Amino acid sequence: MEFAPSLFSTRVSSGRRTIFFDVKNTKDQKPYLKITESSISKDGEKKKTYMAVFENEMNDFKQAVEQVMGFVNQSAK
Repeated sequence: MEFAPSLFSTRVSSGRRTIFFDVKNTKDQKPYLKITESSISKDGEKKKTYMAVFENEMNDFKQAVEQVMGFVNQSAK
């Protein structure tokens, strides 16, 4: 299986978990966001979980993340 190269990539690490944000192209050359959570359990087991956010979903996804961040920031006060 051949993997599409990332057009852009960044990551966030915290403890035993890393979240990767990769922008890739579909077969139709449309961009999408691939989010990968890579974690290691206390017994050393590695686990990866993936999700994709396609171009037509990105604005709704962004709005949902902003709503969650706003709620968390308000709750922290």
